[in-house]
Amino acid sequence: MTNPTRTSLVSLAAVAVAGAAGQLYPEPAFGQTVSDRLLSEVKADSVAGCITLTITFNLRVQVLSSFPESGRELHVRLLPLDNYPAVNMRDSLRAPLSVPELRSIDYEGDNPAGPVLSLFFTHDMAFSVTPGEKPQTLVIRLAEPGSTACTGEVPASDAPSASDTLETGRLSAEAEQAIKDNNLDRAIQLLTVAVQRPENENSMRARELLGLTRERKGQSAHARAEYEEYLRRYPTGEGSDRVRQRLAALDTGTPTAQSGSPLRQARGLGGNGKWTWGLRGSFSQFYFRDQGRTSTLNTNSTLGVEIDNSVNVNQLLTSGDVTLSGGDDRRQFQLRAAGSYTKNFGTSTSITTISNGNEVLTFRSRPGGGTTALTALYLDYTENALDTQVRIGRQSRNTSGVLGRFDGALVGWQANPKLRFNVVGGFPVLSSRQTYVLKERPFYGVSVDIGAKRSPVQTTIYWFDQRAKGGFVDRRSVGLETRFLKPRFNAYGMIDYDVKFSQLNLALASFTYNFADGSNLSVTGDYRRSPLLTTTNALLGMRVAQIDPLTGIPVYTLDGSGNALQSMINPANPSGLRPFFTDAEIYRLALDRTLIAKSATVTYSRPITKKLQVSADFSLTDTGGTPGLAQRFYTDPAGNLTVPPLALYDPIAPLPATGKEYYYGLQLIGSDLLMANDIYILSGRLADTATAKIYTVDLNARLPIKSNFRLSPRLRYGFRDGKVTGLVAHPGTYRQLQPTIRLNYYPMKHSEVEIEFGGNFSRQSVWNGTAFDTVKEKGWVLTAGYRLDF
Repeated sequence: MTNPTRTSLVSLAAVAVAGAAGQLYPEPAFGQTVSDRLLSEVKADSVAGCITLTITFNLRVQVLSSFPESGRELHVRLLPLDNYPAVNMRDSLRAPLSVPELRSIDYEGDNPAGPVLSLFFTHDMAFSVTPGEKPQTLVIRLAEPGSTACTGEVPASDAPSASDTLETGRLSAEAEQAIKDNNLDRAIQLLTVAVQRPENENSMRARELLGLTRERKGQSAHARAEYEEYLRRYPTGEGSDRVRQRLAALDTGTPTAQSGSPLRQARGLGGNGKWTWGLRGSFSQFYFRDQGRTSTLNTNSTLGVEIDNSVNVNQLLTSGDVTLSGGDDRRQFQLRAAGSYTKNFGTSTSITTISNGNEVLTFRSRPGGGTTALTALYLDYTENALDTQVRIGRQSRNTSGVLGRFDGALVGWQANPKLRFNVVGGFPVLSSRQTYVLKERPFYGVSVDIGAKRSPVQTTIYWFDQRAKGGFVDRRSVGLETRFLKPRFNAYGMIDYDVKFSQLNLALASFTYNFADGSNLSVTGDYRRSPLLTTTNALLGMRVAQIDPLTGIPVYTLDGSGNALQSMINPANPSGLRPFFTDAEIYRLALDRTLIAKSATVTYSRPITKKLQVSADFSLTDTGGTPGLAQRFYTDPAGNLTVPPLALYDPIAPLPATGKEYYYGLQLIGSDLLMANDIYILSGRLADTATAKIYTVDLNARLPIKSNFRLSPRLRYGFRDGKVTGLVAHPGTYRQLQPTIRLNYYPMKHSEVEIEFGGNFSRQSVWNGTAFDTVKEKGWVLTAGYRLDF
C-alpha cells in the first residue's frame, strides 16, 4: 500500500467547521462508499416486556432529541463530539437476532439538520431514548404501545448508611463461603436479608448471588424473579450481561448465543466448565454510480460551449463483519473481523468543445482498481476470576487519550467496583484503508476510571505518550474526562493538555436537560487543535523537489527513514525534514501548521403536539489560520547547495483565519399526517461564512407502504451567494436542486434490499477574468444493494 495521503490545511478547516455546524453547503447527492465505520455495535436485553438497546458508536455523541414517542420508525438527532472521517456519511448496524421487531438501524450523516439515527420496526412500538453511561453510547428502550414495562420505577428506599453498606458486604461474603461449603440454604437465607437492606453499592452483588444460588438450588421460578428484578434495577453494566444470559438460559434450558456475549459467572460461584459458542455477522454489497453532463457557456468570443459528459463514481462496495464468541462460566473470548473491498470499474470524461463552429472531441478516463479496508480485527479475552480484560488487534477507542482506530493491545483490570486501571499500547491507524501496521508512530497510555457503574459521576484520568521515528515526541498529553448522568440531565467534559508543546490540545463541554413538558435544551462548547496536535503535523503540505528537472515528491516522515527521498540525497543520510530544519524548528513548524478551531452550539426542541415537533439550533465557529513558509534549500555538510538544487517545494502561503461564522437551523418533524406511521421532516438552514451565505431547504418523507416495504422521497435545494474577500474580487453564485427517492424492502427476516435513485441539477456563475461564465450540470445518481445478517 502506498504511503498515506496528507490532508491539506484548507480541508482540515472545512472538517472543523462541518463538525461543529452540520452539513450545509449544497453538494452532489451521489452515494459514496463508506469503509470507515461510524457505528460499532448494538446489544439487546429483554426483561418483562421491556427491550433495551445499547448502541455504541466509534466516536462520542450528544443526544439532541428523539421523535416520535411511538410508531414504526424512530429518529434520534445527534451531535458528533469528535472529528471523524465518516461523520457526514451513511452507515448501518445489523439488527439483533433477539429483537425480531427491529428491521434496521441506520445512521444518516447527510441530513441538513445534522446526523440522525433511524430505527425501523415491523409494527408500532413505544420509544424511550437516553444517553448511555459512556459518551459513545445511547440507550433506547422499547415496549408495546400502552405498556408500562419500560416506565416502572424502582421503589425508592431510605438513603443507605455506612453500616448498611458494610453489613450488606459482610452478609454477601458469608454467603459466598456458604456456597463454597455447598450450604445453599444458608446462602439463600443470608442473601435474602442482604437485598432487603437499603440500596447501597453492595446490593448489586448480593442480588446477583441470590439469583445464581437459587438457580443452583433448582428453584428456577425464584431465580428468574431475582434476575428480572436485577435487570430492572441495573439495566446496564458487566453484571447485567451475565444476568441476562442466565435468564436466557433458564428460558431455553441451555445458554444461547443469541442472548449476548458468552455466559459469565459471578465471582464466588464455581462454574460447570461447559463452553458455549456463538457466531454472528453481516454481509452486504452496494453499487454506486454518479453520472453527469456539464455545459459551460463562455462569454469569451473565441470559445462557445464546452460540454463534459462524465462518469464520476462507478463502484461496488462489498462489506463483511463476523464475530465468533466462546466461553464458559469463568472466561470468554471474542474474535471479530470487519472490513470491505471497493471495486472501482473506472470513471470517464468525454468533452465536446465548440469553438468558432469547429467541434473538438477529447476523451479522458481513469482505469479501475480496488481498495481494501480493514475496520476491525481483534481478539478479546475476559477472565472473570481476575476481573481483567485483554483486547489485541485492530480496534477503536475514543477515550483516555486514544482518539480513534489503532493496532495494538488494551488491558483493563477492575480493582474494585469503583476503580478500574487500563493500559493501552500500539500504533495509530490513519484510515481503515491502511491495511498495514504503521510502526513509525508507537504509543502507550495509562488511565484510571473512577466511579461505580451506576454512579451518576464517572471520571477518567489518563497519560498518553506517542513517538515518531528519529527520536521525536509526536504527542505527550495528560487528560481528564468526566461524565454526569441523571434522568433529566446529563453532562460530559474533557480536557487534553499536551505537556511537550505546553498547549491545550482539546477542551470540550456539553450538557443536555430534558424538561417535564418533553422539550430539551443542549449546549456544547468546543476548543480543539485541528488536526490533533502532533509533531507529524509539520509534514502537512510538504514536498521536496529537484529544481532541475522540476519534480516533487511528498514528504511522509520527519527523518526520512525508509523514504524514497533517500535516493535523492544520500542513502546513508536520512532525508525527510531534518535536512532543511533543526529539531526545534520542526516542533515549531508542527504547531504552526495546526489550526485552532473553536465552536459553540445550542439546540432546543419541543413537541407542539403528539404528532409534531419543532427544533432550532445555532452554531458559532471561529477557525484560526496558519503562517506561511518560505522555500528552503538543502545544503550538504560543507554548506554547499546540491547540484541540481534540492528544495522544499513550493513555498507554503499563509492560510488566513476564517473569523467568526454563524449557522442557523430550523426543523419541523411530523408523523401520522397523511397515512399511518408516516414521517415528514422539513429543514431550513442558513450559513453565514467568511466566503459566502448558504441557504438550504430539505423536505424528506418516510412512507411505510407495508411492514416490509417503505419509500423515502426527498427534495433538496441549496443556494450559495459568494462574498467579496481579499482573495476573491468577483464572487459567483451556485444553485442546486436534488430530487431523490429511496426504497427499502425486507424480503425475509434479517435481510434488506435498498435502491436509491436521484437527480442533480445545478447552475453556477464563475468569473473567467473578464466576465461571468455560466456552468450548468445535469446528472443522475444510483445506489443499489442488499444486506444479509446472520
